[in-house]
Amino acid sequence: MIEELIRTEIRSFIPYNANQQPYKIKLDANESPFNLPSAVRKKLADYILEDPQLNMYPDTDSIQLREALGAYWNVDKENIVVGTGSDQLIQIIANVFLEKGEKVLYPAPSFGMYKDSCIIAGGKAIDYILDQNNNFSYSADKIIQVYEKEKPKIIYICSPNNPTGNLMPQDEIMKVLKACTKSIVVVDEAYADFSDTTVIPYIKEYENLLILRTFSKAFGLAGIRCGYSIASEKLTRAVNLARPPYNISSVSQYAATLVLSNIDEIKNNIKYLVEERERVSSKLVEIDGIKVYGSAANFILVKIQNSKDVYTKLCERGIFIRAFGSSTLLSDCMRITIGTHEQNSILLDELCTICYNK
Repeated sequence: MIEELIRTEIRSFIPYNANQQPYKIKLDANESPFNLPSAVRKKLADYILEDPQLNMYPDTDSIQLREALGAYWNVDKENIVVGTGSDQLIQIIANVFLEKGEKVLYPAPSFGMYKDSCIIAGGKAIDYILDQNNNFSYSADKIIQVYEKEKPKIIYICSPNNPTGNLMPQDEIMKVLKACTKSIVVVDEAYADFSDTTVIPYIKEYENLLILRTFSKAFGLAGIRCGYSIASEKLTRAVNLARPPYNISSVSQYAATLVLSNIDEIKNNIKYLVEERERVSSKLVEIDGIKVYGSAANFILVKIQNSKDVYTKLCERGIFIRAFGSSTLLSDCMRITIGTHEQNSILLDELCTICYNK
């Protein structure tokens, strides 16, 4: 009886489940391998031990955090909305802008929330396929062509793209913005800290441009679920129309603000992970049977012969990476999060053992 009450378009959804088995090394969720800086942990502990007033609702507008983000990105706090991870903001965007049946244009393969949020909001999701024969590269011309045909309300660009790792060149993004003036163009920069690129400065030029950022990856705060959008004031006011009240906890707001005030250690961690990414990539290329895709993120996509068998053997050794099962576009592909030097070296050794002793 309950199934009959579920909206038809939602019935095929599968709840998200993470691998909860015991592990030795976890490289499957693009998390940072680094704990918070010790100075941040101490201040966070002092905050809890003093009087955080957790019996009271948090600042519903996240004012201090938005001011800190504004200073960091050289924008006004009125350009920023804070959400419970980028996921919540993606859903809010769909809820604000989509009338029933209106379209969202999203890349494939990419982050699944673009499509899911559209369906949940009653929209129609239209994908544009990235070029598998050219390292899943973006094409502004293809996006514009589909835009002119489908007339979407929202266009998503994920750069660097998850799970393929490739950037869309900035001039290509500008080409889309200039042509697609009747759509909200959302550039998801969740992993952009690892490539030192951003289109944030262009919000003054394009009022339909919205950038998504997160504290979950480079900033090592996946556990507090905090993301944010940066856009023109007019677009930011629109997004705020459907933001739930008190959506970010007091502890999350405080922790995120603290991390921004200790940015030097975070930047050192980013530099370390970028160097490790290049080292791991160069080692993976040397293993027979593995195709390595270039990455500008904190992970590497690989295509491996007998990937299901390789994945199973890694799990048996307590090493978790992300497999993509029966996905047509990512057949035999797996995504490896970059960890510490030690973690990465163990993974590489085990992959060599598995690939050469099948």
